[in-house]
Amino acid sequence: MKKTELQDHLYALEERLLHPDREADRTALIPFFAEEYREFCTSGRVFNRQQVIDVLLTSAARHATIHHFYIAQLAENIVLATYRATTSVAVSHRSSLWIFRDNRWQLVFHQGTIAS
Repeated sequence: MKKTELQDHLYALEERLLHPDREADRTALIPFFAEEYREFCTSGRVFNRQQVIDVLLTSAARHATIHHFYIAQLAENIVLATYRATTSVAVSHRSSLWIFRDNRWQLVFHQGTIAS
């Protein structure tokens, strides 16, 4: 996959995870999370895979947009995605570590940091 195609693909995955309420079946998003997934939230809390899935399945719609999406390929099957997310509450810098395994991209790690 070319870098532009990969960037578009991962952007689409990030967008789906940012807006799970748009999914006909939110459980379709669960395979995107690797078993060892961790998230460092903007609140300072650390979530594991199951905690994030629980929130994902029940969260309400929210206004959020992605800006300045960029990927850096760290290895053939590992990509770091960075972007800026704007919600009605805050602007944050985001980073996601994606790994290609089991014939799909899976999220291993995500961090959000409030922008100053």
